[in-house]
Amino acid sequence: MVSPRSLLDSNRFTCEVWLQGFPRNQNLSLHQRVHNLPFTVKTRSQNDMVPRKKYLCPEPTCVHHNHSHAIGDYGGLKKRYLF
Repeated sequence: MVSPRSLLDSNRFTCEVWLQGFPRNQNLSLHQRVHNLPFTVKTRSQNDMVPRKKYLCPEPTCVHHNHSHAIGDYGGLKKRYLF
């Protein structure tokens, strides 16, 4: 389950050089090119079957607090929680 604090945090990923925050890990990876730091792009092989991640709403009264109604992406959960 995701905590309300993490849903409201807009800068979860921080650059160690400039101490600048980014909402997504991909944004931080792209930013690291400015510093000429090594970065990697995650790739999956065809044999890797990773189960889809599901996010539960931290609000107990919400429909999406149940595993059978979990939301499939973090951004969607964040939008749902904020409205």
